[in-house]
Amino acid sequence: MSTTHQKLKASIRKLEQINKIEGHVNQLKQRLTFEENALQLMEKTLAKEQRDVEILEKEGLTSMFRKFLGDREEKLEKEREEYLRASLRFNELYKSVELIHFELDLLEKKQQVKEATAHKIKELMQKREKELIALDAQGALALKSIHDQADKLSTYSVEVEEAYKAGEEALEYVSKAERFLLTARKLGQSQRWGGRYPGDSRTKFGAIDSARKMAYQSRHALIRFGNELKDVYADYELQFNMTLEDFGNFANVFFDSLITDYFIQQKITKSLINITDTRKNVEVILNTLNTERSAIADKETSLAVEREKIILSD
Repeated sequence: MSTTHQKLKASIRKLEQINKIEGHVNQLKQRLTFEENALQLMEKTLAKEQRDVEILEKEGLTSMFRKFLGDREEKLEKEREEYLRASLRFNELYKSVELIHFELDLLEKKQQVKEATAHKIKELMQKREKELIALDAQGALALKSIHDQADKLSTYSVEVEEAYKAGEEALEYVSKAERFLLTARKLGQSQRWGGRYPGDSRTKFGAIDSARKMAYQSRHALIRFGNELKDVYADYELQFNMTLEDFGNFANVFFDSLITDYFIQQKITKSLINITDTRKNVEVILNTLNTERSAIADKETSLAVEREKIILSD
């Protein structure tokens, strides 16, 4: 393969990546608009829930005489739980918007070199055409067929590699979320059957919070993985469920009991089912992509051998 052809292939791959980036940018902008609007609405909801809690907490003796203390505490407990749910959803949306902005900044920088790359491809195409014309007719046709196959294979290889890389990133986040929840479940089981020790509850909920953070990252990584997979398998739709059950830190403060621990363990188990299924699904797809990578490498070797035979033949 001539130096001109090598430069041409590299420039074509670069332009294809830039064109794919434009599609990702448009999709990210749509998601950003949707999630920013959702964030604004959730911010209002969060403020309302906070006010509801503060009002109940400030109720004086007059209010207490008008109703049973138990009713007031029950309502206060409910308001705190609603505030916690709103807070968790707000934090999730805030993190999601932050990640989209970060990704957009990176992608938009790569778009800036598109025009220069397209111009370079045009010049290299003209130079490469002259090279082929200079060869003998039979050899030129044979080599052109091989180069055409190699070019298509190279383009496909880039798409497979990008999908594989995105899948590895998604798998890393999903696996971390799974490990944090396994830690939380183990601590919860120790609390129920092995007694309570200072700091166990704090460590358990810390593991749950860490799992939630990884779930945020996983969601974005899995969306990117699904987009990359469509470039390899046009009809494939990646299905995943990274939903974590609604854990309440308030439960640790107000309802620290065996019954509550039992329900928290149920939520952890349900979340683990979702995340473990997702992890296994991603692993299966990565194995398939890895097989595809091997097939591409074998085909590239075969084409290289065929090209060498043509060049060396009398």
